[in-house]
Amino acid sequence: MGTNINDFTTGSISGALLRFALPFFLTSLIQSLYNIADIMVISRFCGAAGVAGASIGGNIMNTATYTIIGLCNGGAIMTAQYAGMKSGRDIRETISTTFALMVVLSAVFTAAALLFSDKILVLLNTPPEAYGQTKSYFSVCMLGAVFIFGYNTVCAVLRGLGDSKTPMYFGVGACVLNIFLDLLLVGVFGLNASGAALATIISQACAFLGCVIYLKKNSFAFGFKLSEIVLKKAVRILKLGLPGAVQSAIVSGGFLTVSSITNSLGVNAASGVAVAAKINNFAQMPANAVGTAVSSIVGQNVGAEKFDRARRTLKTGIGVSLCIGACMFAIVEVFPTRLMGLLVTDADVINEALPYLRVTALDYLLVAFIFPLNGLCNGSGHTLFTMIPSIFSSVIARVPVAVFCAERLGLGLLGVGISTPTGTISAIIICTVYYLSGKWCRRVV
Repeated sequence: MGTNINDFTTGSISGALLRFALPFFLTSLIQSLYNIADIMVISRFCGAAGVAGASIGGNIMNTATYTIIGLCNGGAIMTAQYAGMKSGRDIRETISTTFALMVVLSAVFTAAALLFSDKILVLLNTPPEAYGQTKSYFSVCMLGAVFIFGYNTVCAVLRGLGDSKTPMYFGVGACVLNIFLDLLLVGVFGLNASGAALATIISQACAFLGCVIYLKKNSFAFGFKLSEIVLKKAVRILKLGLPGAVQSAIVSGGFLTVSSITNSLGVNAASGVAVAAKINNFAQMPANAVGTAVSSIVGQNVGAEKFDRARRTLKTGIGVSLCIGACMFAIVEVFPTRLMGLLVTDADVINEALPYLRVTALDYLLVAFIFPLNGLCNGSGHTLFTMIPSIFSSVIARVPVAVFCAERLGLGLLGVGISTPTGTISAIIICTVYYLSGKWCRRVV
């Protein structure tokens, strides 16, 4: 099956899940350190306005990234199922087409984002104190977006092949470089939020190019040469990836709508939520890693028509995620102020966001169910269905609850926080019904 492919269709499920999830978790942890380093350095040298600017700009950047990766994820799903079918030629063609699409989509998104940046920032109710730093952070990130998109595409394809270690190795080096550049560009040269953005772009570029060079020297299925580019599977990849891209765009749109409510509450509220979000992202990483592992393992087993093994993978994934999520929930509920104080020293910012952090910590228990369930649906190739719970939870459930609780009931950030677990519960219900129906038990390639 090739030197870069791990076979998940045989052997211990729990062993395969943990062996795959741990490197991915460490990779996510490393990438999270990029953001944590940004927040800590920006908070130290730029204040609340800088933190809010980097957060808002980063949220817009994430919307573009998730949309691109959603489109390219069709290639990752096909790669996993072809790996289960042990079809080397189809794997090569799929990877080639995936990278070609990534480059084209990166150019389109970068141009559109830069053209409409001011309109986007106005729509998000960006606080006036943070407007300049938000725009500079976002603009610098978009100019180097191809490296961010490229690195994430490499990671997605390698996960489809069962390799979660290679991205981790290069992520470690990129993290160290990012922290060093943060201190240099923001702390020494005083480039504010734009310096943090430049540090992220340079480190992601090194990670992406490093991965490409390493894979070329280790007989990867695709040689990253123009002569190897094919588009034979573009329609099928887009068919599988488009639902995920639309889902990401709509979900991110719902998130940005909720963020606009937060931003309207002032720069301290925007900064506080940014800090709380870093803690939440960290606490949810294990469940996210397990969900990604479930997707890859299920993809190969659906390709091999081993559906009982796919079911056992889901149950194992939920059990592992729930144990870790309960521990994370307890830690945040007992030490919320101390945790926030590790990232920012402004007492006003911490006090503003404390109720938000405590109520959103409930989500640590809920994502233990939804991430593995989404992993099963995505891994089996039923990406069109995954749009439904994601859109329902993020837009139909979360946005109205946030508006009602924050504005009508006057609960402020607490009201915004209440909307998060509310949306996740609705997604769990929908995904559970779909899983029990058994409609996911069919191949799509």
